[in-house]
Amino acid sequence: MVIAFPAVLLAAAALASCGGDGGAGTGNDAAGGSGANAVQTAEADAAAARLLLPDNFKGVCSGAPVSRATAYDPRATAHKALYFATYRDDFLDQSSTLPGDWTVLFSADRDALTAIDLVVCARRTAAREVRICSGFQNEGRPTRNRVRWHTATYEMSVREARTGRTLAQTTAEATSSQCPMFMMFEGDADTVDGYAALPDSVVADFLRPHVTR
Repeated sequence: MVIAFPAVLLAAAALASCGGDGGAGTGNDAAGGSGANAVQTAEADAAAARLLLPDNFKGVCSGAPVSRATAYDPRATAHKALYFATYRDDFLDQSSTLPGDWTVLFSADRDALTAIDLVVCARRTAAREVRICSGFQNEGRPTRNRVRWHTATYEMSVREARTGRTLAQTTAEATSSQCPMFMMFEGDADTVDGYAALPDSVVADFLRPHVTR
């Protein structure tokens, strides 16, 4: 997968990649550890598998319930939400764009996402091509990649996470005609579709009556 950047943004795109050392372990770790350690690892893996993940809530946008989510109480003074928006043919978690105190981050140490009681969804229902974006580079080399850029219409809904029930619904327009800062391509001569996203403020304004009192 090639990530191509417009030439004008290359100077700002020099991001360092950080990662752990991939070297082999030593001592008991290299040998697989003791039997007791193996049992503990299996138990830890099983516990981790039971943790709710953001993707477990995608189905709420289609009315599916998440039984381990918190029941929504409109009289409560605090609520936690996740936000999903259409990306290609599926929903993508965009919760990081919500105000920090409106959502919950996944934690490997505890089942933090059981605190979620709301899910806000933005389903793209229509799109209009408005321009062709070009001038992308791959590691400093010019490419023939292009993006067919679209403005878009989204159906927005707020739903109870526990039941999938819709609390509110509206339609909103994403009207930005600005070419994307970066895009992903399979090669150096691809033409792909791109779509404007709803501004964060539009999503927040729609969700606010259900999160704050």
